[in-house]
Amino acid sequence: MKHNSRREFLKTTSLAMAGAAVSSPASAMILDAYPAAHLGVQLWSVRDAMAKDAAGTIAALGKMGYREVEGFGYKDGNMFGLPIKDYAKLLRDNGISSPSCHQPVTLADWNASGNSISDSLKKAIDDMASIGQRYVVAPWMGEQDRPRIAELVKVFNATGEYCRKAGVRFGYHNHNFEYEQRGPDNRLLIEWLLHETDPKLVAMEMDMYWVAYAKHNPIDWFRIYPGRWELCHVKDMAKTEKRETVEVGDGSINFTEIFKHSAKAGLKYYIIELEHYVTTSMEGVKKARAGFMRI
Repeated sequence: MKHNSRREFLKTTSLAMAGAAVSSPASAMILDAYPAAHLGVQLWSVRDAMAKDAAGTIAALGKMGYREVEGFGYKDGNMFGLPIKDYAKLLRDNGISSPSCHQPVTLADWNASGNSISDSLKKAIDDMASIGQRYVVAPWMGEQDRPRIAELVKVFNATGEYCRKAGVRFGYHNHNFEYEQRGPDNRLLIEWLLHETDPKLVAMEMDMYWVAYAKHNPIDWFRIYPGRWELCHVKDMAKTEKRETVEVGDGSINFTEIFKHSAKAGLKYYIIELEHYVTTSMEGVKKARAGFMRI
């Protein structure tokens, strides 16, 4: 879509979160009504439990019915205090796989003299590929990198190329600021990412809570950029002034309507996440999974 027509679409459709995609659904639809073959949980949701007892936490998630997790916190060949091979074995022993993992990618990872990404980032990607992960996802864009978005997208493309050669796919996970802050040419940061990264090298992981928090409608972005959103974070928004995260089904986001457009979006992986808790983190992700199954 041309730049002007895209802007006109954004204007006329009012990306403010309104109507069907903001209010909770009046009726439920069964899980099979949209492609949710891959349902997992971001381990950040239970980071307190993982820090205390990684093995026990993974076992408990398996008993809840989770068959996939998205990791975070890779450092020097280790995950959650375990060598990455042992971490992968722990998952396997509990009938769980890890299709994706969050891994920071910043301007500091660019080796200008060699025109390539840093050796430390290469090692992280290689280690994740070695345990069968399919995606390596950058979870954040630091404030210091945002004014240099034109440089950062080059790093993302280079990371995507290295990932491709390693047999995995690179992705980017959004927060609200990408839908609020603008780059040097007045394009939203999310537009920079979608336009200046190669779709063959960079996938998008839409965090639906943060899109809604920025008062945008995920469905509009699916329509403008079909096929770009291969993964998503599913967490609901409380009907409070603070709009904190809440278990799926207890908030204001109409996932039923949003997921009717999964095929257009390109969604393959649905990942439950929770950042605030009414009870405990483990009870929260258990309840969130049950809420997802009722969508």
